[in-house]
Amino acid sequence: MNIEKGKITGQQLLFLIAGFVQGSVLLTDFTAGITEHQTWMVILAGLAVSTPFFLSYVMLAKRFMGMNLVQINDMVYGRFLGKIISLYYIFFFMLTLSFNIRDVGELYITFLMPDTPFILLLAVFAATCAYAVSRGIEVLARVSHLFVFIGIFVIISTFILLIDQTDFSNFLPFFELPFVKIFQGIHIVSTIPFGETVVFLVIMGSLSNTEHVVKRTYFGLLIGATVLIIVAVRNIAVLGKTQTIWTSMSFQSTRLIDIGTVLTRMDFLVGIVQTVLIFLKCSLFLYALAVSLSQLFGLKSYLPLVLPLAGIEVIIAATVFQSPVDHAMITQNAGIIYSVPLIFIMPLLSLLIAKIRDLP
Repeated sequence: MNIEKGKITGQQLLFLIAGFVQGSVLLTDFTAGITEHQTWMVILAGLAVSTPFFLSYVMLAKRFMGMNLVQINDMVYGRFLGKIISLYYIFFFMLTLSFNIRDVGELYITFLMPDTPFILLLAVFAATCAYAVSRGIEVLARVSHLFVFIGIFVIISTFILLIDQTDFSNFLPFFELPFVKIFQGIHIVSTIPFGETVVFLVIMGSLSNTEHVVKRTYFGLLIGATVLIIVAVRNIAVLGKTQTIWTSMSFQSTRLIDIGTVLTRMDFLVGIVQTVLIFLKCSLFLYALAVSLSQLFGLKSYLPLVLPLAGIEVIIAATVFQSPVDHAMITQNAGIIYSVPLIFIMPLLSLLIAKIRDLP
């Protein structure tokens, strides 16, 4: 039995996926440090590589309609092996959520509120996510429309306002980087953020119906990917080769906006928008984590776990890395390795076994 009673529509799922991918806009900095002026091409290639795996998530959820990830694993692999695989997914959700919560803390402590205690920023943000999750997936789905439109509006507006400072020769020469760097960049992008959409195997269990679900979910993925490409193109066109020396390329590029000394410090607005989008992403991860654990232990509701899990995530986020540089290095190297089985192998294998055994 699914412990989530709320239901979402296919259109709401579209905006949840779009907002989730947009919430990873800060993480394009990890890729840009490796792929430099070819980041936009790497995002496109990462989208192409991720597409069949993303579609496998959707087809798996469609085949097991009304069931979440833990229930699917139990049915496909049996109760013992299924729970081990579910624990692996829970570990992935927990680590990824703590990394994203830390991203928000580093964003504020570096650019917006440097004198605020780091742990306080993490605690306030996690508590806000916990409150949103306690209201249910339906509430998150309803507000996702607003978050997505705000994010698109601000990102496109900053691109237009910086048009006089763009230099499209910064994109040249094409295919200059060694293949190893391109491959590493594609691996990072296909894992973060496109591969992280595996979390929707928990959320899609709340779909009211699966009509046109493949088309709607993929359209949501395309919206999010388009926003990432626009951000990458803007940063490359404005900053050029200097983008790799900045901690946050988006902040540095938007700081250059100065329209008649009236429109200035747009980086503050960008920070708020990025906070809103990461809030949506973290709330979805916290929801998936709470639901998965509740399902695993046979609880009747996930609500008692939400606040304790948020507290645990704050502790992990505050202690897991020494610095933003350490964060970037581990994410670029270790993070994209331990998540490979969960993102690229297990969903396809589950779908294959389900078809062979004619499940459910």
